[in-house]
Amino acid sequence: MRLLLSAALAVALCGLSGARDDKKDEKQTPGEKLKGLQKEFTEAQQSIVKTFREAKTDEEKQAAFAKYRELGAKYAEKALALATESPKDPASYDAAVFAFQMANDSPVGAKAGDFIVANHADNPKLKAMLGMFAGGPGGEKMLQTLHDKSTDKGVKGAALYHLAAAKVEAVDNAKGEKHAAAFKEAETALHKVAKEYGDVEMPGRRGAPETIAKAVEGQLFFLNNLTVGKVLPDSACEDIDGKKVKISDYRGKVVVLDIWATWCGPCKAMIPHERELVKKLAEKPFVFISLSADDEKETLVKFIEKEPMPWTHWWNGKEKGPVSDYKVRFFPTIYVLDDKGVIRFKNVRGEEMDKAVEELLKGVKAKG
Repeated sequence: MRLLLSAALAVALCGLSGARDDKKDEKQTPGEKLKGLQKEFTEAQQSIVKTFREAKTDEEKQAAFAKYRELGAKYAEKALALATESPKDPASYDAAVFAFQMANDSPVGAKAGDFIVANHADNPKLKAMLGMFAGGPGGEKMLQTLHDKSTDKGVKGAALYHLAAAKVEAVDNAKGEKHAAAFKEAETALHKVAKEYGDVEMPGRRGAPETIAKAVEGQLFFLNNLTVGKVLPDSACEDIDGKKVKISDYRGKVVVLDIWATWCGPCKAMIPHERELVKKLAEKPFVFISLSADDEKETLVKFIEKEPMPWTHWWNGKEKGPVSDYKVRFFPTIYVLDDKGVIRFKNVRGEEMDKAVEELLKGVKAKG
């Protein structure tokens, strides 16, 4: 009942836009209309978020999440319609970006992206958004079009950089001969963008301005140290007892390094399966390491006191640590290493993780 009432309230809030005075709208600038639209969305969003937080069951949470997606799709359509009213108005760009953010994995999001490319390719503000575009539908095509079409050096450089970054991510998924070709292609693309646009500044990982040349250095480190086939480098941190630890301490064993946080839902959902895997391989040359990105070690300690996780636990620390050194972009980030410390699989879960570990353990047994 609580969910239905909250959803009804959200719908009522969404309906405010339909009840506005048309004559008043005619007098508003596109920017004023956008602010009104964003305010409506925020009010409706807050209602759904409250419902989600008060949900007692997974079904209620899923229903609230579905309402949130519906809300995003609805307001994405409204924002895109507003953008198309006055395509050359500065607010048109902001409205289209808002639409893309609300529904970047839907046809509406794709239309918003196409609209931005067609009407705002020279907007300098665009270079800060291209990382988001890269992950959307048709992202690489959009980036290539922007690089070719834009007359703004910043936009052109940022587009080419994110195209190169996408090639780096593709390296891990390439197998056999394709892996070597993908690695070379990514390396060449990085050097090209550094040479042509190295002085262009973009928002860095922590929001501070960073030149493309500097960003490329980080991508090259990732390519040469953190992709499949490379030995995972050491990055010092500590275990829950405060002892300094590093990944090379476990040479001779197959290792799963699970970089997670107690606030990460998908991470916590994996715990029962991980528990079974650790139990099954208790007598094998295998170690499972969970590296927490929580801000406070006490948060981790209290969590594992309540949730049985009978394996090795590390804490990243408050300052620079593996989360930074390994360029972690999402949680969980998972590395599966062979007995020599070489990365053989990345971001595998469930049965896929089990198969990866079992395959590597056969290699250890054969050597023994």
